[in-house]
Amino acid sequence: MGEIKSTLDLVLEKTKHLSQTDEEKQVQKEKEIANRLNGLLQQYQDRVLSLTQLQRAYEKLKTEFDLTDHTALADQVIRRLDPDLDNQGLYEVLEHCCQLDYSGLAAVTHNYQAKCREASHSRMEPIKDRLAREYHISGSAVVPNLNSDEQWLLEAQKLRSGYQEKIAQERVNLIGEEKPF
Repeated sequence: MGEIKSTLDLVLEKTKHLSQTDEEKQVQKEKEIANRLNGLLQQYQDRVLSLTQLQRAYEKLKTEFDLTDHTALADQVIRRLDPDLDNQGLYEVLEHCCQLDYSGLAAVTHNYQAKCREASHSRMEPIKDRLAREYHISGSAVVPNLNSDEQWLLEAQKLRSGYQEKIAQERVNLIGEEKPF
């Protein structure tokens, strides 16, 4: 009678002649580092890890993967920046774990937020005027829903796109390499 083989045995038998190139191994290593860093950053943002605990875990990861600089961590932190949220915790990671000055990133975010506030107020006025004129709805309690206004959505998308470009430039200024977001 024939031997019954497991699926794993069959896969190993079919692929035993395959091996990874050095380039494929490097790509796999970078992917593993990015995944591990993302996990640590998510735990930090979820407040499962404190900044000190994150620093300790990051130092172990640096040792395990023989990382000589902070580029991988800085890259993952910058990818997580959201101009519509409070990024102070991520800025602290850049400062304390990567020894980077985040003031350029903070200025870009602050500028974006100011432009968004200004643009939203500018867009609300015509909407309020139209509501008062056409529907006789007015008063201090009237707050238009900009998320349903196509013109605002296009303008907000344009502002966000400009923000992404400026953040990409700040990323190059901080860690010196250009990668797509």
